[in-house]
Amino acid sequence: MLNKQVNDPDVAGVGQLVEENFYNLGLGDHPLQALNRLARKDPNFLDDGRREITGRDNDAFKFRVLTLRQLKDARLFFHNGSFKSVRDVVQYFNAGVPQNAQSGTASTLTTRFTNPRGTGWPRGLGLKDDQVDDLADFLENGLYDSAFAHFDPNSPTKVFQLSPPDFLYSVYRPDLAALGAIDRRPASGLPQDNNDALSRRDAGLEFLDVSGLLTIFRVNSGGSGYDDEAGTHVRQVYTITNNSSSTVDTHLLMIARGLSPQIELENASGKTSSGDPYLRVFLPNGVLLPDQSITRALNFERRQNAPPVMYTLSLLSGQGTP
Repeated sequence: MLNKQVNDPDVAGVGQLVEENFYNLGLGDHPLQALNRLARKDPNFLDDGRREITGRDNDAFKFRVLTLRQLKDARLFFHNGSFKSVRDVVQYFNAGVPQNAQSGTASTLTTRFTNPRGTGWPRGLGLKDDQVDDLADFLENGLYDSAFAHFDPNSPTKVFQLSPPDFLYSVYRPDLAALGAIDRRPASGLPQDNNDALSRRDAGLEFLDVSGLLTIFRVNSGGSGYDDEAGTHVRQVYTITNNSSSTVDTHLLMIARGLSPQIELENASGKTSSGDPYLRVFLPNGVLLPDQSITRALNFERRQNAPPVMYTLSLLSGQGTP
């Protein structure tokens, strides 16, 4: 955000500053959303930001706010790319008037944009033209450092974000790689940017067990090219329904736990850290909404003298390898 409230802990000197990362600033759509409206067959669709992922109404039209560092290198600003200079951005905050009628009248519109000076004051920051110029100059130059912009292996300067020496262990820290450190994954086990639960799942660092939110129904076995339960090739088809009031997001992982080592999941996407095979399901539009169902098949191959196909099916939400 470009402004702070008078009672913010870092301003008032009390408490601990807790900064959010998603705000509704009353912005309109990116021009490419026209293709989204066409695909959805909904001419009135407006990208509603974080709510598209979480399904929560209190996230409507909220988009992630990025760092103010290195703005000088940017060419377009905000998620819709509608501003072409830092001064345009400052002027938008200075006016405090939403760009879009729909997002601008939503209950999630933040007063940190419309009334940053508090209740009873006029909208916006109330800056004069020369003050707008000064603030834009500070943001462009005072918070800019070319040494932060690009990693130079010959420079002792640390870049602003994590760079190859920080996470390319196989090259720069083979001792850590030998201990199990995974390239491009911070040693902390946390995402580089946001550290909320959804971001950790997006980064493949954390998984949510959603087995209790979903109903699993075995539809049938067999099918063209497949045998019955005692055959060599076995197919088991499941319908998975979200019977909860929560939205299941990101990828859905169907894990066959306790499967005999003599039986292979033919269409497995990979194996978990404990060796259980799993199928990665890419959900429609990235979510499984309440009352929504999907149908997926697990295809098995039994070796000679293998036991019947038996396992416990568990469901996780997340990306990466569980």
